Amino acid sequence: MAKATSGVGKDDLVGHVAGSTELTKENAKKVINAVLEGILMILEQSGKLRLVNFGTFSVKQTKERQGINPKTQEPITIPAGYRMGFKVSKSWKEGMLARKREQAREKVKVHAHKEVPKAKAAAKLVVKKPPAKGKGKKK
Repeated sequence: MAKATSGVGKDDLVGHVAGSTELTKENAKKVINAVLEGILMILEQSGKLRLVNFGTFSVKQTKERQGINPKTQEPITIPAGYRMGFKVSKSWKEGMLARKREQAREKVKVHAHKEVPKAKAAAKLVVKKPPAKGKGKKK
């Protein structure tokens, strides 16, 4: 399985929870693990978990289908299975977009007030032409 190359991970979430509560990092990690286990348990039992103003986790069944082995180019049968999905709630999505727009406006304001250094004058390039053929002093 490929590792994520960027972004925020579980340890960052643990640090945030510990910092915003009076929990130690160890206890915050236990709480987060319990929440994640609870989400998975509920999804296994009911197939859907709706968190108001956040989003909906769901489990969907996939059908058996045909595919191609990328290494050998041979046709293969991909078995039926399950996949987990998450859909962000409309209110959370709109709030996030509004915050992102405001952050972008603030960046524009900050950049607009910075002094821009004047560009240096370009140096003139003098090109000497080679003497024309057939002209000049003859010996």
